[in-house]
Amino acid sequence: MTRRYAILAAALCAVLTILLPKTALAYPWMIRHEYTSCSTCHSDPSGGGFLTEYGRAQSAILLSSRYGASEEEEPGKFKDFLFGVVPTPENVLFGGWIRNGYLWTFSGGDLVDNRLLKMRADLGTQIKVSKFRASGTVGFAAADAASQSQQAWVTHNAGGANLVSREHWVGVDLDDDAILLRAGRMNLPFGIRNIEHTMWVRTSSRTDTNQNQQHGVSLAYTGEKLRGELMAILGNYQIAPDAYRERGYSGLLELSLAPRYSLGVSSLLTHAAADLGSRVATTRQAHGLFARLSPVRPLVILAEANALVNSAEGVGTSGGFAGMVQADYEIVGGVHLAATGETLKVGSAGAGIGGWLTAWWFIAPHFDARVDLIERKLADSPGATSILLQLHAYL
Repeated sequence: MTRRYAILAAALCAVLTILLPKTALAYPWMIRHEYTSCSTCHSDPSGGGFLTEYGRAQSAILLSSRYGASEEEEPGKFKDFLFGVVPTPENVLFGGWIRNGYLWTFSGGDLVDNRLLKMRADLGTQIKVSKFRASGTVGFAAADAASQSQQAWVTHNAGGANLVSREHWVGVDLDDDAILLRAGRMNLPFGIRNIEHTMWVRTSSRTDTNQNQQHGVSLAYTGEKLRGELMAILGNYQIAPDAYRERGYSGLLELSLAPRYSLGVSSLLTHAAADLGSRVATTRQAHGLFARLSPVRPLVILAEANALVNSAEGVGTSGGFAGMVQADYEIVGGVHLAATGETLKVGSAGAGIGGWLTAWWFIAPHFDARVDLIERKLADSPGATSILLQLHAYL
């Protein structure tokens, strides 16, 4: 065994040794508990963002390790904002997100990158008065996190830390709260809203929740069997000049086929006078299917497949695809093992393949720890192996 794989194996075994002896933010695998819609637990109808009071309770009961407590036992005030120390009004939601990690990357048998990742440090609130809502977050982005946060910057200090705001919007609930009309900076409704923002299905469609939010107007519907959201994208007004701002639409529709089975479709089309990467006029399209399936309660299968079409001025039109399949198994309450396969093809290059092995422990309400072993190889590249450790706290 090479030194690289010895280090990988030792790191994975060390984490599993911690996790296994112990007796679910938008986690799409919560469908194992028959939660097919997202607005039951989250302020965002497509998932993520602030947890409602009911969402905090279910986070403590169903998501975290219970250490012998039953699902019928009330979770207490520890689940609340700031662990229940500071009471909050019924019409106000507070949230805080702190996520840090450490990354090792190997290529060709050599360690080519190792660094501390300051992923997120945000605070936010949502206020609801009658049928009206106002929501917003503000946070801090370290200088070395520019590649994963720059599109959310409010300040623009190229060589240092920056203020970020990932979401801020106002909205009104209609039709007995089944419909939410919003305007502001929001996550794009597209595909599975998974936390793994570097997966190819998220980066290729530019729909991750770290920085790819856009300003626009959104209309969301949540019914008993059907949920959907359509957003008119007006551009990201936290980047400049205006030529870099994409305009178009993004939307999804998901049908609950049974209590633990759902199938959805997504569609996105945008145009920018100057793409952020190529600096030429570009029209992007992504259209696909996604599914969430739980044949038995411990196991959830998540799958997404998207067709990609890019039309760039002076270059022409090229196609491609991105897809992923993930199996998540909850071995005991709060402890998950997952395996993910993914693929990506862009333009005339061959298809790349990748694989993730994940161990994830929701230690208690507000806290989780995770390790990922990631192997990826794009066409005509030597490939890379990464170990990513993460610690997350949600206030």
